Amino acid sequence: MKMFYLKKIILPLLTVCAFILISGCAPKQTYYPVYEDPTNTKWIAEDIDGKPIGGFAHIWMRLDSNGKIYGSGGCNSFRGDYTYVNGQFSTGPLAMTRKSCPKNMNLQEFKFMQALDNVSTMQERNGMLYMEGDGNSLLFYKGH
Repeated sequence: MKMFYLKKIILPLLTVCAFILISGCAPKQTYYPVYEDPTNTKWIAEDIDGKPIGGFAHIWMRLDSNGKIYGSGGCNSFRGDYTYVNGQFSTGPLAMTRKSCPKNMNLQEFKFMQALDNVSTMQERNGMLYMEGDGNSLLFYKGH
């Protein structure tokens, strides 16, 4: 009975455990695709400073290849200039409409615009646009 128990249950169980242990120790490979040009694409905000976009806000931006940026903070539209040189991103003064918006939307829009003003790096990976700097971060996905 002991031999049957050993052959039918213990050995297969040890084999599975060894396989799980070995596969968990394999080095992870990270794939970073070739850098794509983030201009002339509508980027829709997914999160601001690591927090998801709330409510029905549709926050988006577009970076034109001629140095113009425009979009929506969720309620108000904005536009202005940006530069992206040697991996460093910055915006010039941004003009913005002044619509009357719900308080929670105003707060989220303020956080978005503040983060956009503070980010200094930009990188596109796997179809997502990552912007970071000065304690702020923005994450976008490609829109239609």
